[in-house]
Amino acid sequence: MPKKPSLKLLLDLVQQQTDASAKRLGKLNFQHQEAEKKLNLLMQYRQSYQSHFQDSKAKGIDHIEWHNFMAFMAKLDAAVNEQRQVVLHAHNKKIVGSNEFMSYQRKLKSYETLSQRHQDAENKHQIKQEQKLQDEFSANASRHDSFSSKNDE
Repeated sequence: MPKKPSLKLLLDLVQQQTDASAKRLGKLNFQHQEAEKKLNLLMQYRQSYQSHFQDSKAKGIDHIEWHNFMAFMAKLDAAVNEQRQVVLHAHNKKIVGSNEFMSYQRKLKSYETLSQRHQDAENKHQIKQEQKLQDEFSANASRHDSFSSKNDE
């Protein structure tokens, strides 16, 4: 089995790295979206609970209900703040993943350019070789024709 040229091996390796990085970035994007969804749900739940409490307060609530509400709101606020940190962390990981992916894409583009230049040089070399062979064939045919003409005289 013929060996692949080094440039082709590098190109294949960087393509695999780019593909793997794209998959990781997709997962990071999904994780970020899920973290934001959870944060939005918590905030909506907090708003809904706050509205429900305002309605109950208008009707009148006792000290125990007030205390329970305040404790529950404190827990919700803590959950919201914790989820904000999760979203921020997911966002930062997504940025790192995006930068990594773009770096691999630039590297891949560079290797593709080098590979194309190498292929172009090979094609030019092959065309020159074919032209040389064709010229030699024409020269040989011309010599053969002129040798045949002299013998016919």
